[in-house]
Amino acid sequence: MTKLNARSAGFALIAGHVAGMIDLAALPIWVDTLIGGYGYRPAMGGALPTGFLLGAVIASLFLSRRFDKVQPRMLAPAGYWIAGACFLAMTFMNGFAIHLLLHLIGGMAAGTALSVVHGTMGRAENPHRMFAYAGIGFGLFSLLFLGGVPQLIGVLGPQAFFYAAGGTMLAAAIITTLWMPEGSVPETVDLSTRFPRPVRFAIEGIMGMALIQGLVFSYLIQVGNARGFGEGNVEIVLILLGIVNLFPPALAALLENCLPAIGVSRVGPIVQGVFALLIMLSGSFMGYAVPAIFFAAVMIFTHTFVFGFIARHDPTGSAVSATPAMLMTGSAVAPFLGGALVEIFGFGAIGSFAAIVAIACSWLFARAGQAAGETGGTAPATN
Repeated sequence: MTKLNARSAGFALIAGHVAGMIDLAALPIWVDTLIGGYGYRPAMGGALPTGFLLGAVIASLFLSRRFDKVQPRMLAPAGYWIAGACFLAMTFMNGFAIHLLLHLIGGMAAGTALSVVHGTMGRAENPHRMFAYAGIGFGLFSLLFLGGVPQLIGVLGPQAFFYAAGGTMLAAAIITTLWMPEGSVPETVDLSTRFPRPVRFAIEGIMGMALIQGLVFSYLIQVGNARGFGEGNVEIVLILLGIVNLFPPALAALLENCLPAIGVSRVGPIVQGVFALLIMLSGSFMGYAVPAIFFAAVMIFTHTFVFGFIARHDPTGSAVSATPAMLMTGSAVAPFLGGALVEIFGFGAIGSFAAIVAIACSWLFARAGQAAGETGGTAPATN
């Protein structure tokens, strides 16, 4: 039996986090592969990742309401095995309908597994630090994925993306099969009560940031190519983005006791919104590249503090088990919404829309801080 705070359990949780959060690294290549490699229109190409993320949201919402009844030792590996099989099936099955179905099933499986993983992290001794370690693992994965997969696609064709995504899921399936901890989910959790007010505001804020992340990241490659920056230069941006993503989780762990979570979360969306505008509106390569390189890092750093805040203010643990739903509700809408905005108004509309959402997110995090002060720190799970 693997215990929650054992090193092997931590390794399994990190592997599960990396695989389940694959969209945070893969979206620009994912959408570009579907549009450029498979010939889908922007809205259709965006609809497929949307199907995957929507499936993950549905699974996470369903599971979070039954958090006291699941068997994480079995459920997490099963989800990753199924998700891996769905991605690999797309390498030899063609057509929009079958691709949409496989994306939806794969998303439901991955969302189920990731919800268990995040719920288990929330029960660790230090959820903030555990999530930060998982972020470091994701940063390493992001560097390899963003640097290597475009090269594989150039050699093997667009199906190489699904080989890479499927392989990632299967690796997580093997690791969680071996080391997913037992008994990490509480036996009795009262899920009939609403989340505390600070948690509800924080959830809404991080969902908005996830929407911005998905909107901009889905079309990062597309806007770079449309501006004539060259495929080689855009690939360099992706590699540098992967390198930069190594540092925010470690920095968040080091600064856990130095920076207030609400202070970080109020500034994060504003920086994210400014970067979104620059990426989508800039006519110069440097004006596009610099904010693009640091764009995902803003979300990773901010979300680490928000995860710790939510875990502290929700003693039931059910809120952190719904982390995939928090992140992927916004992300699920983003590829399709972004495609529609591009087709109708152009890339600039993504930046403008993202800036408006960013202001709302900053306000929501400010309200979370005010509500936390009113309840006097850790809030009970009451209406």
